[in-house]
Amino acid sequence: MKQIATVTRIMDDGTVEVAVARQSACGHDCENCGGCGSQSSSLAVRAVSRIAVETGDRVEIYTDNRVLGYAALVYLLPVVLFLAGYLIFPSLTEGMRYLCGGCGFALGIGAAVLCDRLVRKSGAGSYQIIRKM
Repeated sequence: MKQIATVTRIMDDGTVEVAVARQSACGHDCENCGGCGSQSSSLAVRAVSRIAVETGDRVEIYTDNRVLGYAALVYLLPVVLFLAGYLIFPSLTEGMRYLCGGCGFALGIGAAVLCDRLVRKSGAGSYQIIRKM
């Protein structure tokens, strides 16, 4: 995914802080949709820069975020594991089935947290400045 950002600060460790405009699903095309009244805001993120940039420069940044994959992991996996835990043992009492479902849900949440930590540690999904505008 490529986005336009503005360099706001240069860090000592070789990274830069950039301000990225948050994108919405509607694209803020208020003239055509009747006006949603939402205001766009910006998000401050750190980016790796292999080119020389200065504060105030407009740059194009890139990230290989796999948003749909992460969304499926965070939202779908706990629900699927809850249903699997609940439905896999039909001979158990209702309370025990709920307990198995709850354990499956907790396992799904744990997997999402573990994935988040691994992604942050590996630097996958980090922002990179690819060119000046």
